[in-house]
Amino acid sequence: MRRSLLSLSILAGLLTGCGGGSSDSAVETLPSGTEPPTSNPTTVVKSGVITGFGSVYIDGKRYTTNTTTITVNGNAGAAIDALKVGMKIQLTSDDDDDENSNDASATSITYDSDVGGIIQSIDRSAGQIQIAGVTMVYDDLTHFIGTSVTTLNVGDRIEASGYAMADGSFYATYVELENDLPESEPQHITGVISELETTAQTFFIGSMQVDYSQAVPEGELANALQVKLEGVITNNVFVASELEVRNSRFEEQDDIAEAEVEGVITAVDAAAQTLEIYGQTYAYNNATQFEYGAAENLAPGVVVELNLAFNNGEQTVTKIEFKQLSVTDGKLKGMITALDNEAGSFTVNNTVFYVNTQTRFEDDNDQYIALNSLQLNDLVEVVYQVEAGQNIVLRLEREDDNEYYEESEVEGYLTAFTENSVTLSGLTIAMSVDAVYLLDDRRVTLAEFIAALVNGVILEVRGNYDANGSFTANKFELELEDDNSDDDSDGGSDDGSDDNSDDNDDGQDNDGATTGTYLEIEGRVSAVGADNRFTVNGYEVDISGASELELNGRRVSAAEFMAAISAGTIVEVEGSLNEAGVLLAREAEIETSDDNSESDDD
Repeated sequence: MRRSLLSLSILAGLLTGCGGGSSDSAVETLPSGTEPPTSNPTTVVKSGVITGFGSVYIDGKRYTTNTTTITVNGNAGAAIDALKVGMKIQLTSDDDDDENSNDASATSITYDSDVGGIIQSIDRSAGQIQIAGVTMVYDDLTHFIGTSVTTLNVGDRIEASGYAMADGSFYATYVELENDLPESEPQHITGVISELETTAQTFFIGSMQVDYSQAVPEGELANALQVKLEGVITNNVFVASELEVRNSRFEEQDDIAEAEVEGVITAVDAAAQTLEIYGQTYAYNNATQFEYGAAENLAPGVVVELNLAFNNGEQTVTKIEFKQLSVTDGKLKGMITALDNEAGSFTVNNTVFYVNTQTRFEDDNDQYIALNSLQLNDLVEVVYQVEAGQNIVLRLEREDDNEYYEESEVEGYLTAFTENSVTLSGLTIAMSVDAVYLLDDRRVTLAEFIAALVNGVILEVRGNYDANGSFTANKFELELEDDNSDDDSDGGSDDGSDDNSDDNDDGQDNDGATTGTYLEIEGRVSAVGADNRFTVNGYEVDISGASELELNGRRVSAAEFMAAISAGTIVEVEGSLNEAGVLLAREAEIETSDDNSESDDD
């Protein structure tokens, strides 16, 4: 099995004497009144997401890697180029943890992938990927390596890193294409245990039932613990061949001075001033500092980072930081037209953007990309947040022509609009009657959409850039309703009490989709019916009124389209739900050039 994050469960104790070299094993005692020597721990353990290189940045702080031992998926001695921006790692350092210093040296870096397997289905409207029975959530801050949200397909094998959420879902900070691995390669998932049955040797991760009767658990199992599993899916059950409890306890490691623990709160006892992260209890006190929140904000489902200090084996929670995994104000693509390295800024679409130590830089062909390596006319994708009137870059990706001109989204605050155009993120985009207009996830007319616009709302627009730099849009989306629902990806509360019933072959839960909801899904057909209907991702799809049907890039009739469908065929569908819950397709597409046959593992 691929090893988990750095294991720190080794026995340690205070040395009160030393053994002699003779067979008498004489014990040397201390003079009366002498205090036993105490340990002087120096090691700092950090956990977080890689934000850049040169040497390596974790959550914005630089660590040199000249003498670092790097372990990737259990393989020690890896090179620095095996690491990627977005990977969640654990790092140890023997230097003082001065946040203002860039001279700290990493002793070790350990990366272990959290999820790896074959994509079962994709819901692009919800930003979700079903893989090995687990719902993986992605967003604008997720780093896609060797692929993109647009080009990723059902049947692709991927590896992911990120956070296991309390409801059994997984928030991805990093996704990499791994189609070079054989289909026989086992799949692995990471999640939070619920409904543990030790007699039956089963539990659930979200809606996926796990059978661990063929595995020897590495660690004691309990509800709310985080585990990593390796195995295969058989009859919609994940049959584990290996099972490991992910543990982040440091009390028995006497050389640890400070440590960070990141994860999802699974329980809180405000009266006792304790909280549990993945089922492991930590005590805080009145001296504990809080960042981006307060004690009353602690709740199950919230993502936090704990700063721990150790003194002779005693653990103190010195700080609790609330982690907002996905808080963005805009996203755009464009060409860099101005650079100011001294000010830490660049200009795209006549808009100035600023970078800081938290900015994540990405370039598939240049691991060490930074502001000073950007050039005029570079094509970039930028995700940003507005702070004190400045556009602060959260993620920047330098793209090649193929990446830049593929379908993408522009997001941002609406600053101006007319009857036929909108302006956001410094870009004015034309609106046509042929585009799709969504208001609170429901399709509306162009006139209805314009009537709902007001400056200051956040707008999402999908389309493509052409060689002349013009952006042609095919979909506009506006969310006005505030349903106060929690979103796991931003650290919101979730009691994890989701119903574990599986109402379809893909493990999808369609209960949240209502009449009129517009969907963009991709999955394998599970049933073929009459009257131009079939079932995919748990939805019955009707293509009778579809405006566009494609088979291997060629426009076809409904009869030709249905003739190409059988159980296991991969289909992409866009459309709206009617009152009966049937997905009325606006567009549907089949690509048969790839192997669409369903493997035993998925």
